[in-house]
Amino acid sequence: MARFFAFLLVSVLVFTQVMTLVAETGSVATAERPQPALKWRTKVIPIAISGSLLRPASNVKSGSDLVSALRRSLQTWEEASGIEFREVFSDKLNVSPQGPAGDGISLITVAPSAENALLFAKNAEEIAATTRVFFDAKGRISEADIVLNPYQQFSTDGTFGTFDVEATLTHEIGHVLGLEHSSIRGSVMYENFGKNGVFGLQGFAHRTLSEIDRSAVRSKYGTAELQEKCCGTVSAKLLLPEGRPAGNLEVWLEDSASGKVVGQAATAVDGTVEISGVPFGNYRLHSARKERSKRSVPSQEIAEVSVSATEDASVTKKLETGSDDIEVKYTGFNGQLTLSAVPINAGKSFTVYIGGRNLS
Repeated sequence: MARFFAFLLVSVLVFTQVMTLVAETGSVATAERPQPALKWRTKVIPIAISGSLLRPASNVKSGSDLVSALRRSLQTWEEASGIEFREVFSDKLNVSPQGPAGDGISLITVAPSAENALLFAKNAEEIAATTRVFFDAKGRISEADIVLNPYQQFSTDGTFGTFDVEATLTHEIGHVLGLEHSSIRGSVMYENFGKNGVFGLQGFAHRTLSEIDRSAVRSKYGTAELQEKCCGTVSAKLLLPEGRPAGNLEVWLEDSASGKVVGQAATAVDGTVEISGVPFGNYRLHSARKERSKRSVPSQEIAEVSVSATEDASVTKKLETGSDDIEVKYTGFNGQLTLSAVPINAGKSFTVYIGGRNLS
């Protein structure tokens, strides 16, 4: 019988002040037995909508249509890949308790029950929602449950000081699909984003997937049948200046023409990395140290690569030595600095603030 494990993926969402928050996990992964890449066995994924989404909740603004918000979030991911969600309604209120296996029902709930509240006992002031994923030793997902934090306030109309339900669910459904947090701030799967009112704006930006999110989900489940000009893979093997494998490096792809980031990943201990689900085109491959305070190599462009219908891209590169003069940690707008992305509109001028090391 296959062994099953529970993995707790937590969305860490930044409040209006600057906070340093850390995502928590409850997996059984260890250095000797790393966590496998998570994925559903099929592209048809069952979702049970708890009856709690149909009833008034003390932490949800009156009149909010939670089911419609959820369906828009599910559709967002369906349109980006070859998956399909099958909805059913359930009288069940509580997510499965942590253990070797769940109850087989992938539940989405807002019920403020004692069982659900226990998931937020240690970080009720820090996160908006939790997704618990059950999977076997090969990373095959059998169940994934989402619960909104009963200690936080939510809305669907941008009410100041609340979390946007659709944006929150869009992020959590990414975890249901097996996606991890992204290191790119503009990604829906980035671990930090704000409540309505951060920067004086509504928190609707994370309702929409970035190209990074699209590439990540396509790499697991492929594309929708009608999508064209997609997709390929960029693989690389990176070495430190002295020749050792460059593990634990952030690597990302930028569109050569627009500068848009289309994919990101981290190098394994052997210095290899693969970014899949990338639309055909020309890109610049970049790298940066995760542990910035102790980095032995600077952020740098690795290579220019092309991905086409006939050929993927592959690069082997010994990195340049040196160090970065600056480190950007915070970004801001309208007089506020946070760890989250700054949403701006094309075609207009903005003043964006940054904070970090060696910045005056």
